Amino acid sequence: MVSFFILLVFHPFLRYNQFYEQCAGNPMPLNHLELQEQITCFSRESLRYHQNAQEQLAQALQALAHFSSDLEKMQRIGNVATVRVAIPTGENPATPFSVLTETNTCNLVCADGSQIIPDPHAVPVFALVNIGVIRILAGQSEPIQPLIYSKLLQHDQLYVNNELVNEEMVNLERDMLEMRHLSENCRGLKGPVIALRDGMLELYHEPRNQQAFQEKVQSYHAYLESLHAADVIGAGYVDKPRSQMVLELLRLCAAEDQKQSAAAFFPNLIDRQLFEQRLKSGERSAIFENRPCRDNPAERFSSKFFFFYFNVSCNEKPWIVRVEIPDWVAADSAKVNLLQSVLLEQCAIMGTKPYPYCLHRAHETALVRQEEKDELGKRIQTHQLQDGIPLDEKSYKQSAKDHEPRKTVERKR
Repeated sequence: MVSFFILLVFHPFLRYNQFYEQCAGNPMPLNHLELQEQITCFSRESLRYHQNAQEQLAQALQALAHFSSDLEKMQRIGNVATVRVAIPTGENPATPFSVLTETNTCNLVCADGSQIIPDPHAVPVFALVNIGVIRILAGQSEPIQPLIYSKLLQHDQLYVNNELVNEEMVNLERDMLEMRHLSENCRGLKGPVIALRDGMLELYHEPRNQQAFQEKVQSYHAYLESLHAADVIGAGYVDKPRSQMVLELLRLCAAEDQKQSAAAFFPNLIDRQLFEQRLKSGERSAIFENRPCRDNPAERFSSKFFFFYFNVSCNEKPWIVRVEIPDWVAADSAKVNLLQSVLLEQCAIMGTKPYPYCLHRAHETALVRQEEKDELGKRIQTHQLQDGIPLDEKSYKQSAKDHEPRKTVERKR
């Protein structure tokens, strides 16, 4: 009995010791003894947040049902909000919406991108954006032929004002090129066309005054407007969203009613949790306007953005995603219905882990693997040597990291 008690008390230590023996001869990657108490604390805090969220969920559902009966009030409060909120359009925010008709024949064009961020410690220093496009055409019987578009950033794009571009600028380049290739691959297609990208349709980048930044943002919106001109159903698909703009609006409504701070109402919830309780398989929420804060620079562009939440699950376990759409799609119920139907069909292909098959294929096409990155670096170095460019060295810090782990030799005194 005593030995069993000792085993319980020292169980974390025994697990740590066992792990140490398994890793004998190699440096320990983590201090597991120090982390044990932190993991316990982390788990307890997670449990507390989960319990609080369950209590707040009932309150939020009541608030949604209550305030949805007065759309004008919700719109009035949303229009003067100083935080980003969801503003109801003409549909009741508490009402779910099913697909009205079966899937019609349409063309589906999907894009996803990946990127190589420049590393100042590496040699050579370079950045790349890789875009994968999948086209599933109406009546197509041939196998899908993935399209790949690769762009190596040239010197004047890699260095702006003699400074190496950061990750945000490379990501913006990726976003702009995704929209460009979506637009170009939709041209000339007959019948309804859906252009789908992975992630949000609206750009969420911190506003900057740099000319290069502004040009990319303007190009993105120009390509998006070209979809409008061609009457294409544009959309962005956000898997496992963490936004809370619907809840932000409910907080503001409750704060006005009860004369309290908005922060006092269901602070631990996100929209996805709310709609897990409201939407059955195949149902979407009402359409909301994704309204920026007042004086937001995004308002200078003509496009307005809307969204709805959507349960794409094919069983009883809900899986809520967020679908972003531009104003010309939100205003056309037939376009929204077709988009909802096609997304359900695409997600069903992936079985119990629903995700649009076409976007999955686009991601596979765009992904740049480590061996491909290494090979590209070698090709760049070879051309630079042929052009007489002296070889640079990687940073000595990186050189030290690249060495195999070795025993530390103490200096004798």
